[in-house]
Amino acid sequence: MNCDLDHIPERLHQNNNPLIENFSIGEFLYRRCDKEDLSNPYLKISLTELSHNRSLNGNNRSYPNDVLFDIKKDNNTKIIPDKVVCNLIIKSLNDDYKYIKKFEETKTNIVYNAVLCLLHQPEPCMYHHCVFRIILDGVIITYDNYKTTLNKLNKIKTAIKTEIASMIYTGEIDQNREIEYNL
Repeated sequence: MNCDLDHIPERLHQNNNPLIENFSIGEFLYRRCDKEDLSNPYLKISLTELSHNRSLNGNNRSYPNDVLFDIKKDNNTKIIPDKVVCNLIIKSLNDDYKYIKKFEETKTNIVYNAVLCLLHQPEPCMYHHCVFRIILDGVIITYDNYKTTLNKLNKIKTAIKTEIASMIYTGEIDQNREIEYNL
């Protein structure tokens, strides 16, 4: 699918670019949020697919403010108003350069297992789009099943929110050049 929104820069279009399944230590993720939630935008939200943009690098580079573009065709808005950008930084990956974290909770003698994974999921007008997806005992958590699944598991919810919040980066990001990051 092609992007047909004139306000989206060409560098952000999917344009049949390949899916990039691997991530990098030090790679940034960007998410828009309300200014008052900037210190931790994950405290008040339900944990379903959490949408972000990944920074990538080189010719495929994305910048923090790119996440403010409105990519919905039905809206007449070009930039999402009154939002700011929360920056995350990837601090750890598995041996295959994938972000996968496991969580467990026992409740009334039943053991629940959850997996948090980060997946590159390009949109026609936002190649850099990715999501944190949660899988609970083999079931992908969605808005439709959240209340009857993950919402009942406070230990896992808290652990996942803490994990994502630990990635929040509060330093300055220079959008015009590559930066060395010491983790």
